[in-house]
Amino acid sequence: MQERSELAHPNDNITDTTSPQPLDFTDILDGILTLYRSHFRLFVGIVAVYVILRFSIDQISVFLLQRGSVFGINTIVIGCTVLCSAVVSILVGAGLIYASAHVYLRRELTTNAALQQAWRRFWPYVWSGVLWGLVVVGLFVTVIGIPFAIYFAMRWGLYGLPVLFEEATGRNALRRSTELVKGSWWRVFGIMLAISLISFMIGFILQESFEFILSLLGIAAPEAPANFWEQLQRLYMPISSEMGWFSYSVRRLVSLSIAFITMPIGPIGATLLYFDLRIRKEGYYTEMQVGD
Repeated sequence: MQERSELAHPNDNITDTTSPQPLDFTDILDGILTLYRSHFRLFVGIVAVYVILRFSIDQISVFLLQRGSVFGINTIVIGCTVLCSAVVSILVGAGLIYASAHVYLRRELTTNAALQQAWRRFWPYVWSGVLWGLVVVGLFVTVIGIPFAIYFAMRWGLYGLPVLFEEATGRNALRRSTELVKGSWWRVFGIMLAISLISFMIGFILQESFEFILSLLGIAAPEAPANFWEQLQRLYMPISSEMGWFSYSVRRLVSLSIAFITMPIGPIGATLLYFDLRIRKEGYYTEMQVGD
């Protein structure tokens, strides 16, 4: 596949001249922590856009739903809320991926620049995500196709980097991900699963901790015991009709604020895995030096 601009700008240079080596699992985990810590302000700046916009959208939606009684109007409000929330989530997710690629290459980047690039590549990124979702979700809901859904989820799971980094089209991004993952599926599966579990556990522990603190302060009264899935729904997707507006707002703000910590983990991990595969399969760094 022909290389694209790959974030190259006239004044951008890789400041680290040491040739990077293939990464094992512990190297990737350590790399996530290192990149996150050293570029904390950049990642938090991007995620702040997500938190502010999502919280604003939620508050407007609750305000309109509490004052509306017509089914058609409520349906429109819910639909607009879902659509706006999806746009914000996709845009910020793409911005985090773009930022992760830049910081890996030791290049300077601002929050605005990352989000602008995410917006410029928004539709190819959405299209590749739609293709990924149609196949993965379509197979998953058949139950018998769940193993195949997991297989394609990993095989095409790196589509975001080709779209944003190589400026590939939606379909070519899936092909590109397939090329990189081929022969390393089990390794990719293990690493992505571990990263997902780590991100989930950090978020869950923080959610539970804040829930306990809010209960002690009397801001959110303790609720009846729930099973695991009901607990997840109460923590991550509180429903305003099941509690007062103030309690809902506080819980929702806390839930979104935890994204400051957890959201960048997945994009950074996927970026490190992407470059690791390129180094192993294509001698990526050598290729860049020749190009220079």
